[in-house]
Amino acid sequence: MFSGWPAIEASDREPVDAVFWWLVRLRWVAVLGVALVLGLAGPVLHALPSDSGPWLWTTAGGLLAYNALLALLGPRRGWPWLTRFTGQIAIDCVALATLIHFGGGVDNPFLPLFVLHVVNANIVLSRRAALGVLGFACALASAVVLAEGTGVLAHHCLRPAGVLCAGGALDARTLGTLGGLVLTLVAASLFTRFLTVRLRTGQRKLSDALVALTVEKQRLADTHAAIDTERARLQAIIDCMGDAVIFMDPDGQALFANQRARELWRTEASSSRVEPFDTMLQEFAKTGTASAFERRGRLFEATRSAVLNAQGQTLGLVIVVRDVTDRLTIERYLMREEQLSVVGRLAATVAHEINNPIGVVSLYSQHALSKLPPDSPVYQHLQTIRRSAERCRAIVGGLLKLARQPHPERRQVDLHQVCREVVDEIRPLAAHAGVQASSGSQAGDSPAWVQADPDMLHQAVLNLAVNAIEASDGGTDITVGVCENDSGSVLAHAIEVRDTGPGIATDDIARIFQPFFTTKTTGTGLGLSVADNIVKSHGGRIEVESIMGAGTIFRIVLSEEPPSVSTHDPADRRSSVLAGEVRA
Repeated sequence: MFSGWPAIEASDREPVDAVFWWLVRLRWVAVLGVALVLGLAGPVLHALPSDSGPWLWTTAGGLLAYNALLALLGPRRGWPWLTRFTGQIAIDCVALATLIHFGGGVDNPFLPLFVLHVVNANIVLSRRAALGVLGFACALASAVVLAEGTGVLAHHCLRPAGVLCAGGALDARTLGTLGGLVLTLVAASLFTRFLTVRLRTGQRKLSDALVALTVEKQRLADTHAAIDTERARLQAIIDCMGDAVIFMDPDGQALFANQRARELWRTEASSSRVEPFDTMLQEFAKTGTASAFERRGRLFEATRSAVLNAQGQTLGLVIVVRDVTDRLTIERYLMREEQLSVVGRLAATVAHEINNPIGVVSLYSQHALSKLPPDSPVYQHLQTIRRSAERCRAIVGGLLKLARQPHPERRQVDLHQVCREVVDEIRPLAAHAGVQASSGSQAGDSPAWVQADPDMLHQAVLNLAVNAIEASDGGTDITVGVCENDSGSVLAHAIEVRDTGPGIATDDIARIFQPFFTTKTTGTGLGLSVADNIVKSHGGRIEVESIMGAGTIFRIVLSEEPPSVSTHDPADRRSSVLAGEVRA
């Protein structure tokens, strides 16, 4: 890591700067230690030779000035030979050799301090540079000891009296001290290099591990962000559902509720607090009973489903609560329409069978009354008979008036608007039957104006759509839309009700508009008959196309009428009996 310091890139300057200031601080400690030793050994203990004192203080001062210069220049300025680590350690070794020479030579107890510089070299330098420092340190130590022993350099004893002054000759002690120092330097270099290599290998592994952990941390952060995004998306989807969704744990405690559920069970006193789910819903979660209930004036239907993990263990229960008020209203409305149709048929039959005899009874009673005096007892009986006959005629007339279709009140109607309103009304019924209901037009989005009674036309389309839902299986589609029908030389608008159900048999198509004819297990068979009567009252017709197993198309064909100035707003919405029931 620290090899080749002069060639280190700018991106790697931080460890270089750290090592530089570490050496500078370490040198400040060394300078302070030298100053303390010289101060104690000279003026206090008088152990320094008189002729070596100036040299020692000069060396210490030079080392102080050099370190101050390094501290002033910093690691990125100055001369390379002055600030590079190899130069610093070499200068420190020269200063140590000078201090040892003038401080007693081989007798100086600080002679092993060369080990410190060798250790520093193996820590901060490359292997080749560290070996160079080792050789340089060994050479300096050997030069001091051998030069003093051979008389090339003067030997400065530690004490003026010559006590402990044994470094003036190359005896066995001197050579042994020198040999021990060299072996110590070599051993310290090898051991430090071994530890440094191990530490740097561990440092590289740690650095790689940190990089891997950083990458993994970023990956986990990205994954967590993606999970949060997906969770927020799913939460938004569930909150946008019109049905209330509640998740309960196996103990029956509600752990999750979407926006619709929170609104449904929100207290009126505090709009921010949600009521505990009532006993009925908890009982339904445990037993599955009481799936329909009423709350705040609306009717709801609840379904439940167990949530299982990959091992098949039950994690909880999902309860879906659906508002079925509109669906039940539509069902009641259609049932009422069928009942009215039955009443109409019954009234027509009664009128045909009873009106004539009642007329005869009334006529003859009036004729008899004209022949009798008012005070005759028979006269009173005949009056009772006449009144009863008139009452019967009034009852039959009332039934006929109730069952008879009113005359269409024509005004401008946009068929697209009629189709959209019908789809909006049948969606709850279609969803309950597992059928997808939608509006789609093949005649563009421009208004398709016709002159018709909007309420009666709406009822006809609604009857066809409901009939398609009841005849379809779950998973099928129903489309209500506007198309153009080419009827000879006249281009007419038509309303199509398409389904992908089982279809109608060819033999039954000719009979489906007959009253009381039905292929379903339930129903009266009056819906298509009522729709056919309404369309015919407008001068139109209903066309049927069906393929067994592929679906059926009911097409209401109405002549196109150009728009004209009218006191009625074309965007007026109908005020149907169904809307009245919902408001009620």
